[in-house]
Amino acid sequence: MRIFFYLIVIVFLLVYPQDTAHAARDALIVWGESVVPLLFPYMLFCRTLFDSLRRISIPMHAVAAALGIMGGSPSGAAALTSCSGAVPKRVFFSLCALTGTVSPMFILGSVRSWTGDPPLCAKLLLSHWAGAILCAAAVFVWYRKETVFCAPCAQSHSTHATPLSQSIDAIFQVGGCIIGYSVISEILKILLRSLPVLHPVIHAALEMSGGIHAICKSKMLPDQRSILLAAVLGFSGISILSQNHAFLKHAGVSMHQLTVFALLRMLISAGVMALML
Repeated sequence: MRIFFYLIVIVFLLVYPQDTAHAARDALIVWGESVVPLLFPYMLFCRTLFDSLRRISIPMHAVAAALGIMGGSPSGAAALTSCSGAVPKRVFFSLCALTGTVSPMFILGSVRSWTGDPPLCAKLLLSHWAGAILCAAAVFVWYRKETVFCAPCAQSHSTHATPLSQSIDAIFQVGGCIIGYSVISEILKILLRSLPVLHPVIHAALEMSGGIHAICKSKMLPDQRSILLAAVLGFSGISILSQNHAFLKHAGVSMHQLTVFALLRMLISAGVMALML
């Protein structure tokens, strides 16, 4: 099935080279102009701080959770898999749900520049964090009967890599996912030319950054756009889920579980935004 999907993508790349190249170019612009300048310095210093705190005798899973929320994905997943020691499954999975968030710098920086609405971005950040916290609490309660302990295993290179090299690797992974899923989104748009209203939503479901940019530029009612933005940020897109899974799969977390957590965050974040409106 996966091979068949890849063949379809390659065929569309050959048949529609201009459309797919344009999508990749737009994704590269979004990554280079909006994501890298804001996310990379923040990610670098969050990782540097985590590396320094790891030498101190304090609960590193709590530190990873805090830095994950502040640094966003995939920093939180990378921090969790860098922690040593076993923890109950309910604790580790709730931390995975808590740290699968978007960097506040993206919301207060990139989204703010696209919407030109600082109060809206403040509400988006509050609803996003509320969704993450309530989702983590729900996951903690759901796994209350589990007694299995989960020992996060760091990747083999993590003990030798510096915060700078880790941040460079992570930001390029982010860029690659943005471009790849933007191309897939463009292919779906070609297949669904008769339903242009769905294009921003499809893009956002696959790749969040470009999808949110498209939603911000679309002609929607303000309240509808606000709730949709909160939902998209809560889900974060398949691209970010794939990035988090690349780290967390070493600790036994499946893509299916991360998707369930993301859907729950999406519903809660959208609900909180609706209440605030």
